[in-house]
Amino acid sequence: MEDDVLNALIGSVSTIDPYSAMKFFHFVIGKGKFPMLLTLSNLSRNLCKHGKIDELVEVYRVLSSNEYFSDMESYNVMFSFLCKGGRVREAYEVLQEMRKKGLDPDISIYNSLIEVLCREDLLRPAKRLWDEMFVIGCGGNLKTYNILIGKFSEIGQTEEAMRLFNHMLEKGLTPDATTHISLLEALCQETKFETAVEVFYKHVNHDIMPAQNILKTLILNLCGKGYFLVASKFLCDLSHDVGHLDAHVVLLKCLADSEEVPIAVEHVKQIRGNSPSILQDICTKLLAFSSSSSNPEPILRLLQTLSQECVISIDSGNDSWKHV
Repeated sequence: MEDDVLNALIGSVSTIDPYSAMKFFHFVIGKGKFPMLLTLSNLSRNLCKHGKIDELVEVYRVLSSNEYFSDMESYNVMFSFLCKGGRVREAYEVLQEMRKKGLDPDISIYNSLIEVLCREDLLRPAKRLWDEMFVIGCGGNLKTYNILIGKFSEIGQTEEAMRLFNHMLEKGLTPDATTHISLLEALCQETKFETAVEVFYKHVNHDIMPAQNILKTLILNLCGKGYFLVASKFLCDLSHDVGHLDAHVVLLKCLADSEEVPIAVEHVKQIRGNSPSILQDICTKLLAFSSSSSNPEPILRLLQTLSQECVISIDSGNDSWKHV
């Protein structure tokens, strides 16, 4: 059987039957032949997809014992899938093997390992690896910082997350939406609103469109975790030019859908006191949401309550408001 056919069999069969794919793999090795790198990648991906991580490690052991890995490209393939499979010990073995062969791990290798260490809550090894990177002159990139800031934010270590955030700024790296949302969400959850607002103004608000998108995503994340009061407080602490009306609409829609009408009423009262000029536009957008929604009742009930409590006034001459 031709090598190309065997490679194709290993790759295609692994998508539906990892057991048979492994039989083909061992058959190829028994004939003194080795899979192409693309085949190895497809096989590894499908083994991970089917949860066959022990088989993935077996592939690595067999190929390593046959001196299959000789360059960065081949090691990268194996390393990345071992990390995806959560096999930290084997990933470290690959790292040591690379160094013995005089191959210097690149940033993608370190990022993959730091990511799996954080995912498995192995923060001490992750910190040691972080320190090691700087010792050998392989400074982190945006992805490295995002992995670590995200993890420290997730577990409530906001001081450590802020330290890393400031460190990346000192290095001249520009945070992206992922960085900001992780950090702002953590600060809000710990009710460190002043710091959160300061971070938003100082590092996000220089570009209005990304700032508005980050703000809306942050509000959605907070609402998704039930932090409605936190989201309301954060929005109300922003000035009206930054606290864009779309973010208020997102919050009020989430409050309506979650039947948190009292919080919504208080939030609208805050808007009326801080920036009354945008209140009518917010209500109009909410009404537009109800018109296109498959479940408009929560928003309509909220608008009715706001009207009954004289928080907003309904324009009776406007046809779009008649059913409210």
